[in-house]
Amino acid sequence: MKLAELQVLHLDGAAFQLSADQAAAARGAHAAWVIETCQRTVIVTACRSSHLGMIGRLPAAASALASSGTDAYTFLLRLACGLESRLAGETEVFGQIKESWRAFSATPSALSRQLDGTVQRLFRDTKQIRAEHLSGLGSASYGSQVRRLLGTLTPGPTLLVGAGQLARAVAPWLETEELLLGNRTVTAAHEVARLVQERHPEQACRVLDATMKSELEAWSRAGDVILCVPADPARDQARIAAWQARTGRAGRLVHLGLGEGRDADWAGLPGLIHLTALLDGLRKQSNQRDLQLARARRRCADKAAALALGNETGRARGWEDLAAFATISS
Repeated sequence: MKLAELQVLHLDGAAFQLSADQAAAARGAHAAWVIETCQRTVIVTACRSSHLGMIGRLPAAASALASSGTDAYTFLLRLACGLESRLAGETEVFGQIKESWRAFSATPSALSRQLDGTVQRLFRDTKQIRAEHLSGLGSASYGSQVRRLLGTLTPGPTLLVGAGQLARAVAPWLETEELLLGNRTVTAAHEVARLVQERHPEQACRVLDATMKSELEAWSRAGDVILCVPADPARDQARIAAWQARTGRAGRLVHLGLGEGRDADWAGLPGLIHLTALLDGLRKQSNQRDLQLARARRRCADKAAALALGNETGRARGWEDLAAFATISS
């Protein structure tokens, strides 16, 4: 596949979510590789720019960003390196992309064959950039930052609500006397428990019944509570009341689906830590981290430029190409 045929549409999850039907339409007959994370949906296909119809027919979003060729590869590389994440340099997204590709390519198709070489190059470049520029960045994951933010956990069980990608990233980092897992789908909560016990075989871990009554009982006896779900008007009033009923009890309430000012009902609750506060703490890290991230971003652009030069023509390279590459990289 020529790099010019690579097409990417980025939909920011904060402003736009694909419905199940829309995602199915995007994937239709393997017409697109759809990468879905907790922060975004990325649709990847391979076609000439005049044949972008499948992507163009998807509902538009204010934050939708379509790119092609070198720009598309640069974006995918920055995404895989964690440089597009709100937590810059985080590592979970690379695993999500690899798992998404494994599932997509498990059913051979014309598109998976077209994309395969580019995707394998993407994985190699990601590993190289992370090794060269991001390996000393420190623990860049939501789980590590939650643990750092909480410090020593409050005595008693820790309740974690949710079983999606964010919960799976956080749960294995929690070291508590007992971890209670609540989610509407019990099978998904059991998968989170499995991930926890893979890392901490001795960790006491219990999956709650998929009822609001069971979750609220856990709120009443938990030390700390961590929410890895979006704000939910149908359930939040009961959760807020359960936390307020813990009069005089210590404990922290970490809500990773809530940014500052996004829901006044949660504001002012004792012990509340929202996602924005977690991210603000990260912004206070040293200039060295910023320098490493900047170098990694430049390296992504360099890799894409080198791939473009190598893909677009098979002619021998000369000094003029080196000069052109240096111009692109500066």
